[in-house]
Amino acid sequence: MGSSNIARNVLRAAAIAGALLSPAAASAQANYPAKPIELMVAFAPGGGVDLFGRTVAKVLVDEKIVNQRIQVFNKPGAGGELGMAEMAGPRKGDPYSLSAFALHVIYTPLTLGTPNSYKTLTPIAKIFSEYQMMVVRTESPIKSLKDVEAALRNDVGSLRFGGASLGNSDHIVVAKFAQLLGGDPTKVTYIAYSGGESNPAILGGHVDVGMGGLDLMDLVQAGKMRVLGISSDKRLGGNFKDIPTFVEQGYDVVNQNWRGIFAPPGVSADVVKYWRDAFTKMTKTAAWKAELEKNQWADSLETDTFVASLDKEYDSSKKLLGQLGLLK
Repeated sequence: MGSSNIARNVLRAAAIAGALLSPAAASAQANYPAKPIELMVAFAPGGGVDLFGRTVAKVLVDEKIVNQRIQVFNKPGAGGELGMAEMAGPRKGDPYSLSAFALHVIYTPLTLGTPNSYKTLTPIAKIFSEYQMMVVRTESPIKSLKDVEAALRNDVGSLRFGGASLGNSDHIVVAKFAQLLGGDPTKVTYIAYSGGESNPAILGGHVDVGMGGLDLMDLVQAGKMRVLGISSDKRLGGNFKDIPTFVEQGYDVVNQNWRGIFAPPGVSADVVKYWRDAFTKMTKTAAWKAELEKNQWADSLETDTFVASLDKEYDSSKKLLGQLGLLK
């Protein structure tokens, strides 16, 4: 075969290979992203996941890591299930859709029996971890964890606790606290809210004790809430330096939540790599480090190992929730 025939065959093979590339892969390899990205927050505005999603979108664009607009929208409901269903259904294979989630991708299917989970999404990256705060409104007669302990020891169901969805980290902290005191955690009166909707309930006295992420500090600093304890293993710094942990008050309750980004199922490996690289770059910027410091978010970036971590956490969470009587 002459050299000209060989050259033609090589060109023909290259053309065929190019034609076989999926649209998503070709887009990612060429000029992806070529249009704005939609970032879904599966919870109501005002909560911790909402703050995370909007902060991530802002830093990615402001630092010119992503050259397209990132439009954030909320789709709350059923502990994140409505958002997971949106990603797994109508947006399946869409390289221009992302979603912001937390432990709900593990806890919601286990506690509510919903069909979707992290297994029906494409995990991109775990970005950071945070802790839960137990709070009361400033007018509350509850002044400390000792007051909460006294009430629960007298009647484990006597206090109304409010926080995120059933089986969420907020609920787990309350259940662990009750269990530590010898109470039946399944008898705790826990009222689940979507996203930031628990905040008005706490402030309005519709619940006796509230749970939430460290974003509640804005309401604490405004004099509207008082913090009883933080679920970190040691005292935090910055704005939280004067707030004691459960542990230092004599209660062995430690729990952390994380925030992560997911894509729909069926996106190409090139799209996954693009976003993992983008989030790795983002976490190295001064702008992102300033957000970590301001919000007391603990840097816990995971990309390639994220799926394995989720699998491990799913197994341990299933065991814990079973012990607490929370499995569906």
